[in-house]
Order: sequence, then C-alpha cells, then structure tokens
Amino acid sequence: MRRRRKSKSELNRLLQEVCQFIRKLEPNSKVTVVPHRIYEAGDAHIEVLLPYRQWTRRADQIADAVYKRLWEIEMEHGYDIGVSLRTLDEVKATAR
Repeated sequence: MRRRRKSKSELNRLLQEVCQFIRKLEPNSKVTVVPHRIYEAGDAHIEVLLPYRQWTRRADQIADAVYKRLWEIEMEHGYDIGVSLRTLDEVKATAR
C-alpha cells in the first residue's frame, strides 16, 4: 500500500471532524486541540474534559466511539491523531 502525502489542511479538516464528533457524543465536553509544538507524538493531539466526576459507563462508550473513529482515520488517511479523555476528578488529581 502506497503512503499518502500528508497535508496540513487535510489534517485540520480531520481534527475539526473529530472535535465535532466528540461534541456530538457529549455536548458538555470541553474539547481542545493541543498545538503540535507542545505535544510532538503523532500528527496531532486533542484533549477532552468529560463533564463527569468519575469515569462512567457513558465515558467508556464515548471513549470506544472516539478511538474507533481515530483508528478509521489512521487507516483511511494515514494521520495519527491522539486523544486524552479525562474526567473532572482526574483533572483535580493532576492539579494537586
């Protein structure tokens, strides 16, 4: 299989698609695209703060759907987009 050439505009389009997908799954989530210069692994990285205090069954469902879509994007387009899904308690624990 021949590798496709990556473009910044296609990556940005895919990032926006993933962000919209996450917001559709959980409208109250906070979705942030991390600048590449800060997080250098992969082609891009998205941080998601889910509006739950702890990890729930719903958070598992969201994670499964998001990671499935990211795998599809990697297989179809060749872009490695990472996502960090966290809950409110996880953010508080990190801040301490």
